[in-house]
Amino acid sequence: MTAFSQRAPTPAPIPALIDYYHRLREDPNETIAPFGFSVQQISFRVVIEPDGSLHAIQDARVQSGRRLVPTAMIVPGQSKPAGQGINPRFLWDNAQYMLGVKQDDANPDRTAKAFSAFKQRHLDLMGQIGDEQFSSVCRFLEHWNPAEAAEANGYKLLEEVAGGFGVFQLRGQTGYVHQQPAVQQYWQQQIDAELTPPEHGDAEATGQSLISGRTDTIARLHEPKIKGVAGGQSTGGVLVGFNEDAYTSYGKFQAFNAPIADHEAFRYCTALNQLLARHNHRARLADMTVVFWSERKSDFESVAAFFLGGDTPADDEAEDTQTTERVRGFIEALHRGVPHGGLADAETPFYILGLSPNAARISVRFWLADTIGAFADQLTRHVRNLQIVGDRENEPPTIRRLLLETARDARDIPPQLGGEVTRAVLTGTRYPQMLYTAVLRRVRADHTMNRRRAAILKACLIRNYEKEVSVSLNQDHPDPAYHMGRLFAALEKTQQDALGQQLNRTIKDGYFATASATPAAVFPRLIRMHQHHIEKLEGGLKVSREQKIQEICGHLDRFPTHLPLNKQGLFHIGYYHQRQHFFTKGESNQDFTETATASEETTDA
Repeated sequence: MTAFSQRAPTPAPIPALIDYYHRLREDPNETIAPFGFSVQQISFRVVIEPDGSLHAIQDARVQSGRRLVPTAMIVPGQSKPAGQGINPRFLWDNAQYMLGVKQDDANPDRTAKAFSAFKQRHLDLMGQIGDEQFSSVCRFLEHWNPAEAAEANGYKLLEEVAGGFGVFQLRGQTGYVHQQPAVQQYWQQQIDAELTPPEHGDAEATGQSLISGRTDTIARLHEPKIKGVAGGQSTGGVLVGFNEDAYTSYGKFQAFNAPIADHEAFRYCTALNQLLARHNHRARLADMTVVFWSERKSDFESVAAFFLGGDTPADDEAEDTQTTERVRGFIEALHRGVPHGGLADAETPFYILGLSPNAARISVRFWLADTIGAFADQLTRHVRNLQIVGDRENEPPTIRRLLLETARDARDIPPQLGGEVTRAVLTGTRYPQMLYTAVLRRVRADHTMNRRRAAILKACLIRNYEKEVSVSLNQDHPDPAYHMGRLFAALEKTQQDALGQQLNRTIKDGYFATASATPAAVFPRLIRMHQHHIEKLEGGLKVSREQKIQEICGHLDRFPTHLPLNKQGLFHIGYYHQRQHFFTKGESNQDFTETATASEETTDA
C-alpha cells in the first residue's frame, strides 16, 4: 500500500477497510493489532518474582473521568468465542484460567480444568521459547495453588474486575511478559507457519484471494467477530459467512465460498471493529449502524459524525468542544458559499458503510465511496434545501434529528428509512417519499408544525417535486395551496388575539388536518367563525387583520375539494411561514429571503 495519496475511492468495502487498517498501523498514536494478535481490555496484572513466586495482583486499569477503565493492550491471539469449551489463551486470560479462581463459582471442576489447561499449555513451551521471564511464569504456574489465592496480596481486586482479563509481569519490569522479544518471535513463527500454504494437503486451505488475486492461505472463518452493530449478537457477527449445507458449492464450504486470505480477513474485521468502537466514526440511525472514514485523517470525519449522528456524546469534554468548533466552522463556510465547506482535503477518498444485524451475520445496507469534496458539496445542497426561517445556529439539521420527526418514538422509525435518507443526503438523489409522507402523517396526528418538519417538507418539495419554495414568507408565491396555509395561520392568529386567555384549543387542534387535505369542507366554516372572532378585536389590530385576510384571499379563486400530497406540503409551509412572520418583530410584509428553486440548488451544488 502506498502512502495516503489522493486517488479515486476504492470501489468495494473490504479493500477499503484493509486500507484503513494500514492507515491505523502506520499511525503511532493508534493501538491496532497486527495479524495474529488482538487488542484486549486488560483489568489486572499478576506480578511475580523471578523465582516464580507471586508478588501481588495489581490493578491495570486507568482513570477516565470519574471511573476506572481497562487498559487497551495488544496481546497474542484472539478472544475465544463463547461456548467453545476449555481453550486457554497465551500469556493472558481471565482469573479462572490464569489463577484457577472464579468469583461465586458454580462449577469449580471446570475452573480447575481451565487452570490446568492454561498451565499445561505454557509448561509445554518452556524449553522451546527459552526466555527467562517466560520461564518465571512457568515456574509460577507449576507451583501455584488456587486454594491459597484468597491469601494473595491484591486478591480482593479480582472481585472488582470479575471476568476481566489479566497479563503477567515480573516485579521491577516496566513491560509485560508477552512483550518480550523471544516471546514475540515465537508467536510470530507460529503465525508464519499458519500462513504458509501447504505443498501437499487440503486444497481448501489455499486458493486465489478475491482481494489481492494472489494464491494464499484462505480463511475458513472471518475473524475476529464484528462487534458493535446495534441490535447484533453480543458475541459478534460476520460480514461474510456460510453455515448451511445448501451454501456448499463445488465442494467448497463456509468462507471458502468467498475466498479471502487469512491476513486480509483479519485486517478488514479488525478495522471494522475499530470504527464501530469509536463514537466519531459511527452513528446510529433507526435500526442501522453507520461507520465512516477517510483515507487519511481529516476534519470531515468529525463533520460526518455530527451530521449522521448528531447527539452522540464525545469521550471527553475537550474532544466534544473541538468537534463542535469544526462543525460550526464547516456550516458557517457553507452559508458563506465557500467551496467544499472550506475543507482543504477535498480530493481525499471518503467511505460510508451502513450495517444492520441479521442473526449471526451482518447485512450491508448501503456502501458509498467518493471524495470528501463530493460529499461536502452534497451536504451543502442538503443544508440549503432545509434552510428555513427560524433556524437555530446551535441545532443544525442532522439526519438523526430529521428521522425523529417521522415517528412518535425513535423505535417506531421505519427500519429502511434511515439508510434511504442518508443515501439521498450524501448522493444528491431524491429524498425517499416515505420521509415526506411520514412527516405529513405526524402533523395530522399531533397537529404540530414545527421548524424541523417545515424544513423537511421544503427540502422534499424542492428536490422531489421541483417546487419553488422560499426560505421565509413569500406573499407572491404562485401556488394557491401555499396561500391556503397562510390563510389558516391568519384565521388562527385572529382567534388567539380575540379570545386570549379564554382559549384552550385553537382551530388548528380541530381543523388543521382536514383543511390541508380537503379545504372546501372546512374553510367556509372557518371564515364564518372568523367573522365572530374579528368583531372582538379593536382599533388598528382589527383593521390589520382584515387587511391581511383580504390580501391572502386575493390569491385564491376557490377552495378545492382535495389537495394532493405535494400541495399539502405547500399548505403546511405556507402556514409555518405565516406563523413565523406574525411572531417576527419589525419584519415588513414585503421582506422575504432569496427563493431556492430546484434548478438553483442543483447549480449551486
